[in-house]
Amino acid sequence: MLLVVFFACFIVAITAFLSLLESSVVSIDELKLVTILYRKPRNQDSIQMVFKKKREHLSAIVLLSTLVSISGSTLLGAMAAKEFNDLWMAVFTALLAYFMLVFAKVLPKLLAVQIAEKVVVQWSPLIRVIYRLTKYVLLLALFWTRILPRHTEETRSSDDLRSIIKHYNKRGVIGKPQRKLAEAALNSHEKVLSELVENSMPAVCLASEATVASVEDTMRLYPSKRYVVLKDSQPVGIVLYRHLARCLVNSEAGMTVGELMRKTIRLTPETSLHEAMTELHETRASIILLLGDTVEQTRVITAKKLYRALLR
Repeated sequence: MLLVVFFACFIVAITAFLSLLESSVVSIDELKLVTILYRKPRNQDSIQMVFKKKREHLSAIVLLSTLVSISGSTLLGAMAAKEFNDLWMAVFTALLAYFMLVFAKVLPKLLAVQIAEKVVVQWSPLIRVIYRLTKYVLLLALFWTRILPRHTEETRSSDDLRSIIKHYNKRGVIGKPQRKLAEAALNSHEKVLSELVENSMPAVCLASEATVASVEDTMRLYPSKRYVVLKDSQPVGIVLYRHLARCLVNSEAGMTVGELMRKTIRLTPETSLHEAMTELHETRASIILLLGDTVEQTRVITAKKLYRALLR
C-alpha cells in the first residue's frame, strides 16, 4: 500500500514539474525574452536555443508530460487493483484524479505566471535534454499535424503596436522617453524623404571623369561638405569636400572625382523613412541621393539626418 501511495506522489510530482516547465515557456513572450537575455544569464545559450525552436521544445515537454501521466496512471491503476477492494479502489481513483488536477495541472500553471523567468533561466538545459530524448518520438507524433490546417501569421498593425507600447508604459516596463522613441519609429511609415529636404540648398554637381585639379575653382566658388557626382549627366554618388582637399594638399590633384566617390543609394522623394532605413541597412551605405525631376533638384540625405528624423 505504501508503495502505491509513494508511486502516486512521484507521478504527481513529475507531472507537476513538467506542467511548470510547459507553462513557463508559454509565458515568455519576445519582450520578456529580450529582457532575460539582456541580463546575460548563465544559461544564455540554452535559453536562445529553446526559444529559437520554441514550438519543438514545448511539444517535447507536453509529450513527456502526457506519457508520464498516462503510463503512470495506468500502472497505478493496476497496482491499486491488487491492493484495494472495490470501495477503496473508487476512493483511491477519485483522490488521484483530484491531486492530478489540482497539484499537477492547475497550481503549477498559476505558479508559472509568477516565476516563469526564473524557471526558464534555471531549467533551460533540462528542457534541451528533454527535447533530445523525445526528438524522434516527437517527429513521429507531429507527422499527423500535417493534415491540420496551417496557421498563418498575422502582421500586427501600427495601432496594435501602439497599444502594446502604451500598455507596457503604463505598467512601468518602459519609461516615457522610450515610449516616445518607439512611437516615433512607428511613424516612420507615414513620413517620406521629401519632408527632410524642403529647405535644403541646391546640389553642386561635379563630373565623374573630372580631375581634382579641374574642380578646384568650383570648390572655392561653391564650398560644400558634399558634391553630387555625375556620370553621363546622371547622379551616381557623392564626393566629400575633405577628400578633394586632401588630394590637393597631398599633390594628388590628378585623381578623378569618380575615384573618390562614396557609396550611396538612390531613392525617390516618395520613399518612406522606414523603407529608406531598411535600404541603408541592407546596402551598408550611409548616404541617400534623393532624385528630382532635374539633376539640379537632386538632394543628399545622410544616415545621421535620417535617424534624427526618425527619433524626432
